[in-house]
Amino acid sequence: MALAPIRPQPPHHRPAHRAGPAAAAKRPARPAAEPATPGDLAALAEQANFDAMASARAEQQREMNALRDMAMQQVKKDDQIMNEWIKLI
Repeated sequence: MALAPIRPQPPHHRPAHRAGPAAAAKRPARPAAEPATPGDLAALAEQANFDAMASARAEQQREMNALRDMAMQQVKKDDQIMNEWIKLI
């Protein structure tokens, strides 16, 4: 899987605060973003692998929960049928 280098995004446009443009001029400028290093790309790949593993595990847990719920419904129905048989005796 090829990863693209990290590129800085332009800041989002936000309306000026109520203090006016003079207050915005007093804020320090953001430092320029550095280019991505191989360590950054390795961290991104590790995060992607972890996210994929967590997603797969969550899906397995959802399936197990659905199967357990169906089994519990079946047990309840079996109990109801058994109670009806007992009443017949």
